[in-house]
Amino acid sequence: METLSFPPTSFSILTPDTGVAIGRARYRVESTRDGAVLHGENGYFDGQTDVEIAHIELAPGGQPRLAEFDHTYYTADGSILKRSHLDLKSGAGTCVDNSSGQKTEQSEVLTIPDDTWAGASIVLPIRNFLRAGDKGISRPLHAFSCAPTAKIFSISVNIDPGNAVWTTYGAEAIRVEVRPDFGLLNFVIAAFVPKLHAWFDPNDGLAFIGDEAARFYKGPPIMLVKRHGAEQDGTPRAK
Repeated sequence: METLSFPPTSFSILTPDTGVAIGRARYRVESTRDGAVLHGENGYFDGQTDVEIAHIELAPGGQPRLAEFDHTYYTADGSILKRSHLDLKSGAGTCVDNSSGQKTEQSEVLTIPDDTWAGASIVLPIRNFLRAGDKGISRPLHAFSCAPTAKIFSISVNIDPGNAVWTTYGAEAIRVEVRPDFGLLNFVIAAFVPKLHAWFDPNDGLAFIGDEAARFYKGPPIMLVKRHGAEQDGTPRAK
């Protein structure tokens, strides 16, 4: 089950441009009989919360794959702001948006490639790439997102060839960039496509130590940074 290992880890949530802390997050993976469940809980200082749950199963051969994904965003009063859900067995993807004050819910039946991931669960296959020594190369995957309707994107995972100090973390790290892959159109639209940057600690078993991305599609950019020595610090969890 090494491929599914993810000890309880606490993060600070920062505004990337200023480095100002706007919240705290906690992620963990719990083993189940047929795989594992990834739990992610973000709590913002303004009272908003995000709750992410990914059910992961082991395919024949022992490789992990995503089975079900849910990410729900709550306002400070506890009402749902947005929700993304995907059942990979049925292909049903649902996107809920209440941000305009009027609820919209859209569902699609999608064709799901075997290497489809979503949200924080994408850390698991990326870390497997790193363990295989895939530095300085690009690897393909697929990702689910509400953008704003339910979609499966081809993505490329681009791993930096060497380590560098990630100043925000204050230590050496491996940087990985994840971006949608549009083939020959990449050069034309690259500047308009949102990207995800993730960092891993080469001196701590390739532990996931943070990322930078939008909170949700066209949402505010946020950065998660692992809090040194904070794994067991009792960080409050989102309700």
